[in-house]
Amino acid sequence: MMGIISMKRLTILLLAFLTAIGVTAGQKSPARQLLERLKKLQKRGVMMGHQDDPFYGTTWKWDYGKSDVKAVCGQYPAVMGFELGKIELGSDKNLDGVPFDREREEIRNHYRRGGIITISWHPTNPVTGGSAWDPQGNAVAAVLPGGAQHVKMQQWLDTVIAFLKSLTTTDGKPIPVIFRPWHEMTGNWFWWGSNSCTPAQYQQLYRMTVERIRQAGLTNIVYSYSPGADAKESLERYGRYYPGDDVVDILGTDIYQYGTNQEFIDHMQLELKVMTEFAKSHHKLVSVSETGYRNTPDPQWFTGTLLPAIRGYRFTYFLLWRNAWDQKEENFGPAPDKSCAADFQKLAAEKRILLIRDIQ
Repeated sequence: MMGIISMKRLTILLLAFLTAIGVTAGQKSPARQLLERLKKLQKRGVMMGHQDDPFYGTTWKWDYGKSDVKAVCGQYPAVMGFELGKIELGSDKNLDGVPFDREREEIRNHYRRGGIITISWHPTNPVTGGSAWDPQGNAVAAVLPGGAQHVKMQQWLDTVIAFLKSLTTTDGKPIPVIFRPWHEMTGNWFWWGSNSCTPAQYQQLYRMTVERIRQAGLTNIVYSYSPGADAKESLERYGRYYPGDDVVDILGTDIYQYGTNQEFIDHMQLELKVMTEFAKSHHKLVSVSETGYRNTPDPQWFTGTLLPAIRGYRFTYFLLWRNAWDQKEENFGPAPDKSCAADFQKLAAEKRILLIRDIQ
C-alpha cells in the first residue's frame, strides 16, 4: 500500500511540475512548436530578417509602427532581431539605447503578427568592466565554476532569464524565441573569442548558460550556435567550439561582405555547404544569423549578390544587421533613402524570400 501511495504522490508531483513549465500530456513546449514551424517554413523558402527593425532606421528613431523594411516593400520582415547587452548591469536600456520595456513590447507585437524572434546578447566583460569587444582579462575562465567571477555570471544569467520569462502574450503564454548567446567565438574580438578561451572552456560556458536557463523552467527557448564566417575552412573548424547536440537547436554563421561581390558569393556558398553538411550529421536546422554589406553601396546588391550567394541551399532565415540612426557607417538593411531600395523590392517579390505576409 505504501508503495502505491508513494507512486501516486510521485505521479502527482511530476504532473504538477510539467504543468508549471507548460508541458502536459499531448502538449508540446513553445520551443518545440517553434522548431517544427521553422522546419515547415524552410520547405517554402528562406525568411528575411532585420536587426532592431521596429526601433530606428537610417533617418528616424523610436517611432511606433515604423520599419525601414516595411517602408521599402510594404511588409515587416519575417524575422526580427533583438539585443540584451547591458541588461546584466541592471540598465533600463540596451547597448544600442533601446529601452528593454520597448523591446518586450515589440517582441509581443511581432509574435502577435506571426513573426519569428531572435535574441542576441553582448554582455559586458565581467573582469575589466569593458564592453563585449574587450577581450582582456581571461574572462571566460573567471566566470566558469571555481572562477572569481562565477557568482557574478550566475547573477547576470538570472537577469537574462527574468527578461526571457517576461516574454509572454497578453494571456500569459510564453513567447518562443531563438536565443543566440556567445556568437562569433571563432573570431578574436569578443571576451569569449578564440584568443580568450579554449574550445573546452567555451563549450563549458555555453552549456552553463543553457543549463541555467533550463533549470529556471523556461520551455520557450530555441538555442543557436553561431560561429563567425572564418569557420569556413572545414567541418572540423566549424564544429571546433560546438557544445553538443543536447544544447543546440539551430546552426548559424555570421558573414558580411568585405571584398568583391564574387568573393562574398563564393564565401557564402562555402559557408552554407559546410553548415549543411554539419547539420545533416547532427540533425539541426541552419540559418545565416547575421549578414549584410555595410551601407549597401551596390544598388543591385540584394538580387545581384545576396540572392546568388544563397542559391541552391535550404535554410531557415538570413538576418540583415541593423540600420543605425546615429552611425552612418552602421547600416546593412534596405531603407527608402538608400540606392538599393528598388532592388530590395525585387528581392522581396521573389517567391523564395519570405516576409511577414508569407508566414502568417
